[in-house]
Amino acid sequence: MNVIDALALSPSAAAPSHDVSEPHRLRGRYITTLIALLVLAVALPARAFTVERSEARYADERFQYELVVRLDAPIDKVDEVLRDYSKYPSLDDRILTSKVLARPAEDVVMLETTVRFCLGPFCRNVKRVERVEESKYVLLAVADPTRSDVEFGETRSELTPALHGTTRVKYVTSVVPGFWVPAVGGRRMMLKTLERATSDLFMNVEKKANPAP
Repeated sequence: MNVIDALALSPSAAAPSHDVSEPHRLRGRYITTLIALLVLAVALPARAFTVERSEARYADERFQYELVVRLDAPIDKVDEVLRDYSKYPSLDDRILTSKVLARPAEDVVMLETTVRFCLGPFCRNVKRVERVEESKYVLLAVADPTRSDVEFGETRSELTPALHGTTRVKYVTSVVPGFWVPAVGGRRMMLKTLERATSDLFMNVEKKANPAP
């Protein structure tokens, strides 16, 4: 039984009276305020960068990360930011360069990025050339290992509309670096880097897709 039901069924509330005492008035105000707060909570949209799922793991000799997040921005604006490839360095300062090399088909982009990657004090620039297939609210990027510093790389970003004009993003990536990552300590740091970098990137996507007034 909730607070409203308990008050409504109490003997003092149920007994008829022409004299409304101060406790009755206070109780009525309390109930009115409580109802107003409940209605407001339902009416107001959930705000700003809500993580629904975040899982980083090393399996099948691949570093894998899945993020499901809700952004406080409309889906078309989020999609627009993610397809503005030349602006990727503004989304994450780890991305040093990002440029479109070619458009071999109407919905295909050959994208080259250079990312500053660090494991503790040891850093290197990692180049990746990817074939990005564009479809409605979905980007699928597959790395070309002959032109990249990875042996394998695949990333899928999918957008769906959510409540109150927000956007749900499902981001799944899997990568095999083309360089050695030590099993002890290194793998854990690699997974933490994947998690942190992806989260930071989508926070900035949200800001660009829905800038503060």
